[in-house]
Amino acid sequence: MFEEKEEKVKNLIERLLKREDYLEKKIVLKKLFISKNASPLIRIYLDKEGGINLKDLEEFHKEFEILLDVEKIFNKNYTLEVSSPGEEKDRR
Repeated sequence: MFEEKEEKVKNLIERLLKREDYLEKKIVLKKLFISKNASPLIRIYLDKEGGINLKDLEEFHKEFEILLDVEKIFNKNYTLEVSSPGEEKDRR
């Protein structure tokens, strides 16, 4: 059941990222995390060459939240976080 919901969320993300405006910006999914709680936390990490900006993340968040609500993948409340993975730190 959880794996099915996770796959649906991933498919929604990929569908949105295949839209022309996201393809032009070359935004890609880096990581997806969904907690197994009754009110799940959905954490999406996006990036693009040269780094993603806050405006891109906000736009994706708004549009993806609408898709999630229309698709009704989760019956209960959920928390959606859209973020960048950040830079890898060189620890030498």
